[in-house]
Amino acid sequence: MRRGGHSTAAQPAYPTARANDYDSFAEAYSAETENSLINAYIARPAIMALAGDVAGRRILDAGCGSGPLSAALRERGAVVTGVDAGAGMLAVARRRLGDDADLHVADLRDPLPFDDGAFDDVVASLVLNYLEDGQPFPMTFWRRPLQAMTDAFAAAGFRLAVISEPKADPAAREVFPDDFPNFADKLAFLCFVVEVPPPDAGADA
Repeated sequence: MRRGGHSTAAQPAYPTARANDYDSFAEAYSAETENSLINAYIARPAIMALAGDVAGRRILDAGCGSGPLSAALRERGAVVTGVDAGAGMLAVARRRLGDDADLHVADLRDPLPFDDGAFDDVVASLVLNYLEDGQPFPMTFWRRPLQAMTDAFAAAGFRLAVISEPKADPAAREVFPDDFPNFADKLAFLCFVVEVPPPDAGADA
């Protein structure tokens, strides 16, 4: 998601994380997904392409995990804040991003500790299918029809700008010669770009 990220009223910072199964294998998960076909060659390139020019923009990486997307955004000049429910994942992210990285333990089911207007954009990579009960391991996914997702964005006050069905980066063909054909024409992800609609020009008339 980008362009007009939505945040809630300021809340107290989260001092501790709720029990989070990712903490038990944060290192292994980060290593597994760092250069995997679906993460490194489909999901992250697609999100970065949709994000466009992020230089100087304040971006919230919601569900940042170990921080690979945060790192890519910072490399392009964005000012990034990361939140994740897993303290273990954030520890890996801090080693990647440095001690000065703006990282917060926070559960996306709750109001976030930021003022309205704190961010220009929000990215949420591979997050929606984890939000039913916050228990990500064993990896149980909640599949929803497309209309349910678009209706949820509309109900939250967003305007749908783009739906993208990203293909694998062609560079993956050499790295994953055996697996690439299975993903060349396969729908692995849906990416949404949603915006906060501008105020109604006639509202104050």
